[in-house]
Amino acid sequence: MLDFLGEKEEERKVEYIELIYDLIFVHTIGRCGALLNLEHGIPDPMVYVIFMVFSVAVLEGWYFYTIFINRFPQYPTQRNVSIFVSMYLLYYIAAGINDNWRENYAQIHVGWALILLHLAVQYAIALRKDTDKQSVMNRDIFVFVAEPIIILASIPIYERTGIIISPFAIVLGITVGVTGPKVETRHADFPHLTERLMLYVVFSFGEMIIEISGFFDEGVTPMGIVHSLLAFALVSGLFLNYGYVYDHIIDREKKTTADGYLFIHMFLIISLSYLTQVMEMLRNPDVDENAKIISLGIWLVAYVIFLSLLERYAKVRACWNYYNRLIQISLGYIFLLHMTRWYPVMNFSVSVAYVYLIHLSLRIFRERKLAPKVMKAAESGETSETAETVKALETAQTAQSE
Repeated sequence: MLDFLGEKEEERKVEYIELIYDLIFVHTIGRCGALLNLEHGIPDPMVYVIFMVFSVAVLEGWYFYTIFINRFPQYPTQRNVSIFVSMYLLYYIAAGINDNWRENYAQIHVGWALILLHLAVQYAIALRKDTDKQSVMNRDIFVFVAEPIIILASIPIYERTGIIISPFAIVLGITVGVTGPKVETRHADFPHLTERLMLYVVFSFGEMIIEISGFFDEGVTPMGIVHSLLAFALVSGLFLNYGYVYDHIIDREKKTTADGYLFIHMFLIISLSYLTQVMEMLRNPDVDENAKIISLGIWLVAYVIFLSLLERYAKVRACWNYYNRLIQISLGYIFLLHMTRWYPVMNFSVSVAYVYLIHLSLRIFRERKLAPKVMKAAESGETSETAETVKALETAQTAQSE
């Protein structure tokens, strides 16, 4: 990667095998979303719980493997073997996630436990080659052994009592990960990680794009054109918002463990999975309009919340006005959604307008807040990284004027 002030170390790129790996996770998350059966309306609360448990469990496994691949790129053979084993086990989990998940409870949980135990073995092998990270890796290995114990113990407990205790394994893993020491040995290769997560999100949008193709089945009629245009505009706006944050706001050279960045993306991806199912729900005239509005409104706002939380990894942190603007727009959206609840085209249009207003807010943050602060920092003789940001902003502004 070329710095504006000189040469920098070449940025590590995401490899093809990582992309294939992510595709299988996207497929599995899609299976979790299919549990909701939103084409029939809002499901039982228990179905929501199972959707969240399975989705977080799958993404937690992806989270751990992503960190492993990111922090230990020097062992490609070990990494590739680990990825293929994980992919094979993941297919068994995905096959069990359907309407008969109760009968497949053991299959899902055994696959989940084996993935984590396999990861514990990979960390133990890496520990023998990289003793400098011993304290950090021992903490991770503890998680990869303790979680499967809870997961496997949940199988007989569920069969005898119907009580699901496996979510406690997720709580344990997330707690240990988020509260881990912020030491240099835990720092991630952030440019590689941000690119990897961006590509995963793109794959998730791919599923949503496939889903909205159903809107074009209405034919070339006035309402068919309106519905397809609104669906396309909504998905495009969601994608543009994430792309803008990735390209223009995130500081990809940041020194960080990236735990929070990964954690936020877990729930960002879950919100996209749910919105994909909502797009199917919107096409069904038999579903109650209130159910459509509630589902669309909650998960659009959730997507915006998780996207806005990525600001903590921005080149310059936002002030309260940034969040205040997002809150005002979101509250206005909820109000208008309620007011137009009996008019499907109008509340769909309001949702599209909300997405693009968020995009406008992101542009305002960058061009009116980020640029002046970075310019001021550069004048006071700050780091070359700041100067790079200034140059990037100047280049973007020049391109816009041309």
